[in-house]
Formats: sequence, C-alpha cells, structure tokens
Amino acid sequence: MRIAVLGDIHANVDALWAMLDVIDRQGVDAIYCAGDVVGYGAAPGECINLLIGRGIPCVQGNHDHYVARPERMSTQVRDEAAQVVHWTRKMLDDYQLNWLDSLPMSLELGDMQICHASCQPWPEWSYVVSARRAAMHFLYQKSRLCFTAHSHVPLLGFHKAGRTATLEFFRNMVIPRNMAVMVGVGAVGQPRDDDSRACAILYNTTANTVSMLRVKYDVEAAQKRIRDAGLPEMLAQRLGRGQ
Repeated sequence: MRIAVLGDIHANVDALWAMLDVIDRQGVDAIYCAGDVVGYGAAPGECINLLIGRGIPCVQGNHDHYVARPERMSTQVRDEAAQVVHWTRKMLDDYQLNWLDSLPMSLELGDMQICHASCQPWPEWSYVVSARRAAMHFLYQKSRLCFTAHSHVPLLGFHKAGRTATLEFFRNMVIPRNMAVMVGVGAVGQPRDDDSRACAILYNTTANTVSMLRVKYDVEAAQKRIRDAGLPEMLAQRLGRGQ
C-alpha cells in the first residue's frame, strides 16, 4: 500500500493543487493530512473544500484550532499570524469553521499514527526540532511510526529503548523495524528548509520505505493572493525563499 502524508498547507491552494496532481500520478492508495490547513495563506476556504471534496482525513493543527476557537489562541502567537487567524475566520462559512473545529488531534492507523505537533501533551503544540524535543515526543508516541508536521521541515527522529533519541534532516530510507520512528512531513504551503517547493512524504507499507516529494508550484500566484487580501507582505515574500 502506498500512502501520501502532507501537512502545513496554510491556505496555499496553488501549492496544494500542484502537490495533489503529483500525488495522484504516483498512484497512491490513501492521502492523509497532518494539519494546519489554514493560516498564513489567502485561500483557506478553497483548501478546506478541496480536502473535504477529496475525502482526505486530517488532524487538527494549531492554526486550525485558533481559527475555530480564537479565544484559545496563545498570547505568544506572532502578530502577523494572529492577524491572519482573524482574517481567515471572516473568510469561512459556518460549515468550514465547524469542520476545522471537529478535526481530531490524532489519527491511529494500525502501527502508524498522525498528529500535527509533538505527541507530548504539554506544552501544547510543541515543536520537535531537537534531539531533546524528540526524546519528549517519543515518551508519548503510541505507534512504531508517527507522522508529524508543525516544524515545516522534513525530519526523521529515531528512538530505541536504552538509547538517546536522535533527530536529523529527512532522507529516503527503509524504516528500521527495531525502533520507534517519527517522520516530519515538511510543508506543502510554507516550507522553511530553504527550498520553496511544496513538500510531502510517501510511505510504502509493503517495502517499509519513506520518500520525499518536492513539487514546484506557482509561487507568484500564491504571493499575489496574499497581497490582494491585504495580508502582511512578509508572508508573501517568505514563500519565494522557502523560509
């Protein structure tokens, strides 16, 4: 079985269109989303409708949560992100807001699970961006294999009983069967690894392999949407830098 896992779409429908087109041509059996369908970008309704129309199961990301329930938004959320949260709420109808609010925090699918951020329950929405953070994540990872988003960077984390957890940049590989593994799926709509191309991960359950998809998309169209919506200019500029 071939599975595609994507995340951090961030209302970038141009990137999502391009990624789904490539995924479809890969002949995958299932697609899952690791959250943050909205936030930062200027096409939140289009992205939500596309996932709903395709029947793509999705977990709730922090931006999805904030848009559905802005009263829960942390005071540490940056000003530009908070501005987009409030703008996004105005752009969505009740059905779309309720869909965001109803998304589960995790999906457990046999020996794999999908969540947005660290499996660590507190603090909320913790980033797995260091070996120490990975160690905390693995304390709560329930399955042998876990796919996460949130960092916007494709990553691999490993943990074996009695050994220190490790974290490294993603590489195509056969998944070790004798340890717990975390796969950071990168970002479709706002990559932050100095590569502006949309990113997602393919998981082959038969071969027990993970591989990366990088897809070019119309960055200028996505930037124009942000500018036309009057959202912060830096959100448009960072798409071209992959930061």
